[in-house]
Amino acid sequence: MSVTAVRESSARIPRWALVLFALGMVVLLLAPAVVVLVLREPVVIADGQRLSAGHQPTDVAVEGSTVWVVSGRDDRVVALDGRDASQDAVAHAAGASPLRLAVGAGSVWTANAADDSVTRLDPLIPGSGRRIGIGTTAVDIAVSREGAWVTNGLAGTVTRIDPVSNRVLGTPVRTGSFPAALAVGAGSVWVVNAGDGTVARIDPREDVVIGRRIPVGRDPQDIAVGHGSVWVANRGDGSVTRLSAQTGRPQGTIPVGQAPGALAITADGVLVLDTRDGQLTAIDPRTGVTRRLTRIEGFPTSLAVGVGSAWVVDARSGTVVRVQPR
Repeated sequence: MSVTAVRESSARIPRWALVLFALGMVVLLLAPAVVVLVLREPVVIADGQRLSAGHQPTDVAVEGSTVWVVSGRDDRVVALDGRDASQDAVAHAAGASPLRLAVGAGSVWTANAADDSVTRLDPLIPGSGRRIGIGTTAVDIAVSREGAWVTNGLAGTVTRIDPVSNRVLGTPVRTGSFPAALAVGAGSVWVVNAGDGTVARIDPREDVVIGRRIPVGRDPQDIAVGHGSVWVANRGDGSVTRLSAQTGRPQGTIPVGQAPGALAITADGVLVLDTRDGQLTAIDPRTGVTRRLTRIEGFPTSLAVGVGSAWVVDARSGTVVRVQPR
């Protein structure tokens, strides 16, 4: 398969299909290829800001000055210094085929697709990972005061882990068809179901879904909470759905590129990453107006904000790209 064919095939894979990759079903689509990252517009500073993040990284999170990148093929998490790129990366062992990660409760957490587990890491102690079995495929993870929440894509549920005892609490909450991503905010846990195009809202105190599932766009892939709203990236129809963070009611749909698949909240708005063509777009939450920032070539899979920058993971080249506004 040519480099072009690999690029085109990979760009069509939604985020939830990375679970199948972790189980060995789409390895060919993510075969290594030579890809050069190009930041084409002058709105960003890119020189010297391409950092190695292992083999086929899939997710990124930022806490303080540390940029955490999960490297699925290496079964590890890499800690990068967001202020000094010359510092050596620190690797932490994770579970089998980690897909997503979160930082919270003084720890770094990974959702491991291939061994039905979550790994909890002490960010200061490499090799400190503790495996927590959840009994089904783990896709995404988020952390709140009430616990670590894990989407179980194939089971259609969300599991809660007690951050004190590291044990699974209660019965997994059924949310919809293939919950692919989740976020915590505005007193709720928000779960996006890629299989049926809905969002479920969980009350973290009662472990129950509040009301009915909320219809959004086609093939939703990511969700974020900020600026009084819940934002959903719909990869299947090139849009972002906006919901009220207080009521869950729809507040509008914003056309954004071809296949928006990752979101991040900034102080000024919402960043949207198109996982097909690498376009990075900003949404103004006051007006709903979009503004194109730059484009990153390769196979971008995830986005995070911190240390004064946006960080974009490119699974194809095994790097994380720093996008720093002027």
